[in-house]
Amino acid sequence: SIFGSTALTITAATLVSIQVTPTNPGVTLGATRQFTATGIYSDSSSQDLTASVTWSSATTTVATISNAGGSNGQATPLAVGSASITATLGSVSHSTTLTVAAATLVSIQVAPTNPSATLGTTRQFTAIGLYSNGSSQDLTASVAWSSSNTAAATVSNAAGSNGLATPVAAGTSTITATLGSVSGGTTLTVNPALLVSIQV
Repeated sequence: SIFGSTALTITAATLVSIQVTPTNPGVTLGATRQFTATGIYSDSSSQDLTASVTWSSATTTVATISNAGGSNGQATPLAVGSASITATLGSVSHSTTLTVAAATLVSIQVAPTNPSATLGTTRQFTAIGLYSNGSSQDLTASVAWSSSNTAAATVSNAAGSNGLATPVAAGTSTITATLGSVSGGTTLTVNPALLVSIQV
């Protein structure tokens, strides 16, 4: 018949910290980087807050970051450099550093692939650079062109005729385009001139 009582007050778990991931990532110009914000609460639970926090970039000339629905936390690089990316909810925030680098040249494609040409004609080659961010660029006027067999064909590096191959004699030659440490090539087959007509 003896008892005691007290009042128990239940409150919602409070947000203790925010974790922004990935931590200190890099990105190249032309690409984007998605950030996520995870809230850590006083009851040790966690929750994805990517769409709830306010995102900000400390250096908007280097990178901007979206607060628009459906693209929350997506950073867009604008220039080479670094920017502090912050996620804020109420009085709690967390930052990480995004480093923006120029896209690097991964490979060079020389076109056309394994063509042929006859003596007395020329063959124009083009060089397309493929970059680490998935973009491509015409590098025909920027690469150094070379022929592995100049007795069969030569190729020009002169302005206005970059990549123009001139057959010299029947045979084959590898035509190569090089920029820095990256190169690509293809094989040119030179055929003898064909008899087109006979005049009597």
